[in-house]
Amino acid sequence: MKKLLFLFIFSLSYLAYGQSLTIEEDYKLAQRYRELAIEAHENGDYEQSIEFAKKSQEHSQRFISKYKVYGYLLNSQIDAERKLSLFKGIGGNTNQKTSNLYKLAVDDIESAQSIFSIASNDNDYSNTIIKYEDSALKSQLGYNLLSIDSRREYLIKESVLTNGDDNDTEILDLQNGAYIYLGEEDWINASSTAAFAVSKLDKLEAPLAYAKAQESLNKAKEKGYNNSKADIYNEASKSLSNAGSSLKAEDYSNSLMHSKNVIALVNTMGTTDSKGMKTAETKTTKETIFTGEFPQYYTVVERTKNTDSLWLIASYDFIYGDGRLWRKIYEANKDKIKDPNIIIKGQILTIPSLKGETRKGTYDSKNSYESINK
Repeated sequence: MKKLLFLFIFSLSYLAYGQSLTIEEDYKLAQRYRELAIEAHENGDYEQSIEFAKKSQEHSQRFISKYKVYGYLLNSQIDAERKLSLFKGIGGNTNQKTSNLYKLAVDDIESAQSIFSIASNDNDYSNTIIKYEDSALKSQLGYNLLSIDSRREYLIKESVLTNGDDNDTEILDLQNGAYIYLGEEDWINASSTAAFAVSKLDKLEAPLAYAKAQESLNKAKEKGYNNSKADIYNEASKSLSNAGSSLKAEDYSNSLMHSKNVIALVNTMGTTDSKGMKTAETKTTKETIFTGEFPQYYTVVERTKNTDSLWLIASYDFIYGDGRLWRKIYEANKDKIKDPNIIIKGQILTIPSLKGETRKGTYDSKNSYESINK
């Protein structure tokens, strides 16, 4: 609160801008580029995501230099919206245990926007920020509570955790305790308890993720991607080094983040996953001959860490050869896909023609296909 009061001492000279803040050009551009960066990252286009993020930061800095105190408000808004999006992405808005918490998080954001729309003094701006922070706290709490279940199942499947052992019991006790606090609307204790359970999971998963990241990068090198896709490979190698350093320092959360980044980057290079599943870039055998037809349908498959993504499918040479064209697939399959970030194993997606090429039948890894960009 002291920090807020200190910041708002300098806000008096900027109050006149309050009513027009949201129509300021740099503000709008910062918001738009931020949305594009998030969208690109969710669809695996990491390089484009970085470019959008840089542009968002550039316009944010221009905006902040003009409005000073509003920079803090803008950051709190961005944080609240990002965490709400993650909470929704894990099913928080439909899960019976967290749907009310999700609604409260949305209500807090709407309250913040409502207060800001008529803000005329320091107290109004302070209350706007507090509401955004309240929303962010609830969204992070909900995300943590739901992620505990899926992460616990994953670690049991990987034989890192055993159902009913000491670690498992402690994690479940912490989760149950957090739900009790949630029922009492004690957001602070609920959040700290859930976060402690997540830190336990991070400690268990970090070594496993690091080993998988090492395996993925080794396979990338075996495929020669350290030469043919050196930029991405070097970025993945740097992330692996950071993952290892963080693991040694017992910074498990940071190590886990870097390890997952390695695997995501390797996946964009077209290597096999840890189960040996061939991606679309794998060379076909000499026995097959390209018929001149590209597949009209693609069946979604399941991968080790996550499912297929529209970006990954669009990036295949026999689809469009460019992940950024994922939206074309989405538009053609809106009747099957409710959320472009979520596609399910077994779904058969229609692949519309891009350049007038002939498309027929369903993709078969045994068949030979040429690159659409030849």
